[in-house]
Amino acid sequence: MSGRAALRRAWAIALTLLLVSAVCLLFSTRKQGMFIDEIYTYGLSNSSFAPFLPDALDGSIAGKVLTRGELFDYVAVTGDEGFDFASVYYNQVNDVHPPLYYWLFNIASTFAKGSFSKWTGLVLDWLLYSLCVWVLYLLARRLGASRFVSAATAMLYGLSLLGLSTMLMIRMYVLLALLTTLLAYWIACLMRDFRPRCCVFVALTLLAGLMTQYYFVFYAFFLCAAYVLWALARREFKALAWFIPCALAGALALLLVFPACLTHLFSGELVSGESAVDNLKNLAQYPVRLRTFLGFVVHGFKAGLLIGALGLAALLFCAKGVKQALREGRARLDWLVFLIPAAVTYLLVAIISPVDEARYFYNIVPIFALGAGFLLYLLEEAQPELSPRYRALIFLAVTLLALWEARSAPPDFLYPEHAEYNRLCAEHADDPCVYFSDGHFEAVTEDLIQLMAFDEFYVTGTDRDLSGMLAYAGEAEEVVVFIDISEFWSSGYKAEEILARIASETPYTHAAPLYEAGLSTTYVVSR
Repeated sequence: MSGRAALRRAWAIALTLLLVSAVCLLFSTRKQGMFIDEIYTYGLSNSSFAPFLPDALDGSIAGKVLTRGELFDYVAVTGDEGFDFASVYYNQVNDVHPPLYYWLFNIASTFAKGSFSKWTGLVLDWLLYSLCVWVLYLLARRLGASRFVSAATAMLYGLSLLGLSTMLMIRMYVLLALLTTLLAYWIACLMRDFRPRCCVFVALTLLAGLMTQYYFVFYAFFLCAAYVLWALARREFKALAWFIPCALAGALALLLVFPACLTHLFSGELVSGESAVDNLKNLAQYPVRLRTFLGFVVHGFKAGLLIGALGLAALLFCAKGVKQALREGRARLDWLVFLIPAAVTYLLVAIISPVDEARYFYNIVPIFALGAGFLLYLLEEAQPELSPRYRALIFLAVTLLALWEARSAPPDFLYPEHAEYNRLCAEHADDPCVYFSDGHFEAVTEDLIQLMAFDEFYVTGTDRDLSGMLAYAGEAEEVVVFIDISEFWSSGYKAEEILARIASETPYTHAAPLYEAGLSTTYVVSR
């Protein structure tokens, strides 16, 4: 194939990958802060046999002075910690998630040894996200879509707010989306041309997905079940004789590779099997949860929903053409094997997720885009007389619509307000810093980037004991005071009560608010 012919065949997906990468880079430069779970990603991946901050400090942070170097050592690869897979495994046994993404993150951090930067996570996520967009294109192609429809499908996902939020959150969900799409691709390969090695790839992908995040199991289960029913209907018993043992082996291998999954499942933690069952039993919450999760899709997948609505309307006018395409075998309904499990998974996750956040269905958003691609595929097959030029124009129209979505609202996890937090802390970097906490480490972890503006800071042992604060502050004219205010996650202190006690029991009688973040609020108290 000549270079010009190859360019004609590949320009749509090349443009898709280029635009998605450019938009990812644009928003990556605008990311100013991190969610607490993103900080955990760095710590769990890079802290040597110490999953959380207290573990790195002899089991407790209460009543201690923490230095910038200790915080840095928790989140960065230092010394001989590179490629420390055993440490990552240990940390994840003591966390609530399996270790695959954290292994990859430790590798990425090793290449950026001695640094703590958002770019370590964002570059890794961009690579995984680009692969996901590419595999989604291949999936649509494998299901019979043209290059233009397949590229449009990939574009709708790659530039969606939900997709971009997946990439911008430095967490395992981007790898989960890739592996979910890859599993669908292998099953599409089995449906089109059965080869035993694809069953082996299914097994490996199932294991990798379960080693990434446990919520992978839902779509994987429903998808595998749908494929089994499809194969039974077509009496493809040889394929099933390969597929079922391989799929079971891939899923059960998790018990051998990461037996701590059973502990996580029955731990009683917020993220556990027990919490999922409790949510499933709570029927009263169903309407509220379903409305909330529907809002996530309406806000974060605008272009895909609009294409879906336009596609359904167009199908009504092309009903005869669609029926003829189906009758002649030019169009197939095999796409439903992938789409119906995604709908069931979405409803289930909306009900059982530990908190009302879209990230718990991020992995099936590529399949949502596949649904929009399915409608474009039916329309294209219903109009076989369409010239390549018109097909290209439709792809470009979808591209413009996807770009409109990408600029209609910012994705999640940018935290632009953190730039101001960092500036304010830097202005007071020479002041003593005291963190009021009763031994919980969650708020301290979330504030880690801001706390690194100080050479060191003191963590109180209790809000009733101000002697530690006074001894640490010495004769300083003013002190920066962080107060852990989260009742759900950690200490739940009342800031006004602590400030009143400081004013009445210490020389620091004046308090000026600096800023309030998610789990804490910050003041400057002065004499």
